[in-house]
Amino acid sequence: MADTKSSMKSLKAYEKIRDMILSGFKLPGTRLVLSELETELGIGRGPIREALMRLDRSGLVKNIPYKGAIVAAPPTQKEVLHIFDLRVDLECTLCVEAMENLTESHINSLEELHGKMEKLPPNHYQFDRQFHSLIYDASNLPHLCNIAQALTFSVESVLNIYQREKSHCIKFNTEHRAIIDALKSKKPEQVKKMIEINIKSGLEIIKDTYDRMVKGPNLS
Repeated sequence: MADTKSSMKSLKAYEKIRDMILSGFKLPGTRLVLSELETELGIGRGPIREALMRLDRSGLVKNIPYKGAIVAAPPTQKEVLHIFDLRVDLECTLCVEAMENLTESHINSLEELHGKMEKLPPNHYQFDRQFHSLIYDASNLPHLCNIAQALTFSVESVLNIYQREKSHCIKFNTEHRAIIDALKSKKPEQVKKMIEINIKSGLEIIKDTYDRMVKGPNLS
């Protein structure tokens, strides 16, 4: 029982620190001090240490000897392009695999999430992640889902200095509507097309973000 409680606290710490990084509350290079996190999260140091080790494996945090944990630098422009190529192939596969397994309950949950996103909430990106995770989990390919999640987190860390604009949210909502309709129609090629469009919309935002971060060439 004690081990279960500790694991739950570690998972809670992991999710909270992860969201701090992805939302921009903790920027690249920020030291993640145990005593400060303990106060911020209201969670003990043991679970926080475990969470930081897990975040290190995900690429969002770097544990440096004698210095402690820091928020990792975002991937390079070249890495981002390769990551998005991998994401398109992998997530299209997961979505097609999931298509036949989606129940009416799944579709209702997707519709509910889409409705929340249409209200343009401040945490739109969190609902976006939930939307995709709900679909991919239905593929019953958990190891591939873990890889997809790791790839998503690695590029979302680029956005930790960026807040989604209203126009971007509206565009994503339109694309999510098209994804739901494609899943309902059970047409694999249409599903893959809609997923690819949605993923590449995210790439366009990251291109814009890099343009503001560095004085270098565009990703195109």
